[in-house]
Amino acid sequence: MRSRRLGLVLVPMLVLAAGCGDDNDTPRPTPTATASATRTVTATVPPPTFTATAAPTNTVPPPPTSTATLPPTFTATPTGTAQATITATPRPEEPRIVAFGVARADDIVQEPNGFDTAGRPIFTRITGQGLTIYVEAERGRAALEPSTYDADGNPAGLDVIVSRPLGDGSLAVCDYDPPIIGGIPAVDPFQFSDAPMVLDAIADLGCRFNDGTGSPAGRTSANACTRDAGAVFGFVSPAADLQYCLPIARAWSFQPGDTIVAARVRDRAGKLSAPVEFVVRVQGEPPFDCDSTGLGERVFTPTRDNSHFWARLPDGGEASDALRDITVLEPLRMCAGPDLGGGVHQVTLRDTAVFSLSLADGSILCARLAARGSDGTIDCDGGTAQDVLATQVDDPLAPLTVEGGLGLPAGTGAASVSSGVTLSLLPPGATPSDCLEPTGGSFGFPGAFTTARATAQLVDALGTPVLAETREGAPFVCSFWRDGDQGSLVLPFTYVDAVSGKIAAVMQFGE
Repeated sequence: MRSRRLGLVLVPMLVLAAGCGDDNDTPRPTPTATASATRTVTATVPPPTFTATAAPTNTVPPPPTSTATLPPTFTATPTGTAQATITATPRPEEPRIVAFGVARADDIVQEPNGFDTAGRPIFTRITGQGLTIYVEAERGRAALEPSTYDADGNPAGLDVIVSRPLGDGSLAVCDYDPPIIGGIPAVDPFQFSDAPMVLDAIADLGCRFNDGTGSPAGRTSANACTRDAGAVFGFVSPAADLQYCLPIARAWSFQPGDTIVAARVRDRAGKLSAPVEFVVRVQGEPPFDCDSTGLGERVFTPTRDNSHFWARLPDGGEASDALRDITVLEPLRMCAGPDLGGGVHQVTLRDTAVFSLSLADGSILCARLAARGSDGTIDCDGGTAQDVLATQVDDPLAPLTVEGGLGLPAGTGAASVSSGVTLSLLPPGATPSDCLEPTGGSFGFPGAFTTARATAQLVDALGTPVLAETREGAPFVCSFWRDGDQGSLVLPFTYVDAVSGKIAAVMQFGE
């Protein structure tokens, strides 16, 4: 929960810093971020994951008893005159799943690697995280139910179960809120039912789906979470009316071995589709050896000269740099694994990073980037979009939503990583080492840092930005990943307090 203590000190401090800022700052127009894909994380969901119209190879065929198509087809029968008889094929009674599979960390749909003895597609993975499960459905007589989770326990529009636990298999429902993030329990026997254990497992998975804004709901084709080999976003199946997307983060990752995933959809009339299944096969654990596999470990140690804390206040003035010094107590140790295809490497944090930021009024802002649940990518071929957008409605009670994988392809060496972030503010007189055990006001949020473009924005009830700040990082050089001082990371966030005010801010870390 956000602490008012942080806002009461942080925002006035930034007002002071605004008067002490760099007079040479170049004014920037209020930025906007165009999302071409989303890997969304909400204030309750840490990592973030990504989004495509794919050329489907794992499209689920219609049930043998169904002969209906959507939209209806029409047959014109000549009668010997200028008239014709029009016959419409009726819709089927029930909805059906038309595509069900896995997308990689860069949102490109993964091809099945084979089929098991039951005819289920098998998706082989080096690691059990850094992927997205997608479900696409076609409606029947009634419209599809878009929700994937109902807090009151009512049936949602999508039911998903797994045959083996994900992550630690926690039995708590929807325990995805930092600092304690749990996994998903298995369903045994593996079948849908109304048993309380099964309903809890369905709810635990359902609340982790998101529609690109952080809500547990389906997506339209304009906001698809998948893209094809040509990097075009959209639905996998042209017959789909709605798509549901579940990013798989480290805390609920697949275990080594084979895990069966089953799904069914429900329409607003309560009718259920036939269930469909596939297999995720994880080759081993750990996902990769950071010391000898893939690109390896990069120890990132920011310096004062190349680091900044850009904060924009609602006074209409320029953003100021509130940072006066930075002390690295624990460096950012990033592990980049093997090539997953197309030059894309998975990136996780090896240990939690801790930075102490000395600010204009003598106070210290402690920043912790959690290793647990961290997940991201670096693209050494340059075809992945890596922009990050942090958005909050202008309301102290509104959650912060973070989206990744936005914008155009960010170029060779571009990277982004999602991580739980905790900020703690210590009063003047504190020392940087106090950040190892901070005692000041603090708040946590699901962050994402990137080498590309980062935007923090507050929006009104209609989604129109009212306060925004944008900064850009700099890409890494993959051939010098383990050493070298290239690369700059930017981390956007917002803060709203009913008493002390609001800011849109971007932390920039460079070596």
